[in-house]
Amino acid sequence: MLQASIVATTVIIALAPAAVQADDGPKTLLTRIAEWQYPGAKISGASMSDGATVNEQGNRTVPSIHCKTMLTTTDPINKVVEYYKSRLNQKTKPGKEKKVGGKASNVPGRSVTYHSDSGDRPVVIHIISVNEGHVSTTLVISRSKGETKTHIAWSQYEKFLVSRVE
Repeated sequence: MLQASIVATTVIIALAPAAVQADDGPKTLLTRIAEWQYPGAKISGASMSDGATVNEQGNRTVPSIHCKTMLTTTDPINKVVEYYKSRLNQKTKPGKEKKVGGKASNVPGRSVTYHSDSGDRPVVIHIISVNEGHVSTTLVISRSKGETKTHIAWSQYEKFLVSRVE
């Protein structure tokens, strides 16, 4: 009985670091999208590809990825924009970040910019850009007059930090 208890304890101790590391490990495409998905929005055509980070000579510099999808909702565009603005509030105190984009980065600071290009045009367009550490996320939220759905084009670029062994 004691031997079985020791084996079980050893297995738990051995697996504990893996469980902690799994949270910091690579995220799936759907996990990334879920962190930014507007409540109830439908996902259409998601993809993840090489980010193609290159220097001036065209040589690869670091591993990177580019993810994208289109989300749609029947909610009005102003409600969607206000949802993201409230979730990305710049006045949120560090350590109390709202969870759009996942957990808080250990890189100090983040920029969130908003831009609207609508005017008297037949389509309303809002662009939200979020830059934090090695990740950049862009939301292009649009809706044409007379259209029944608000479209949220989501894209995310991530550059992976790799330590070199020399």
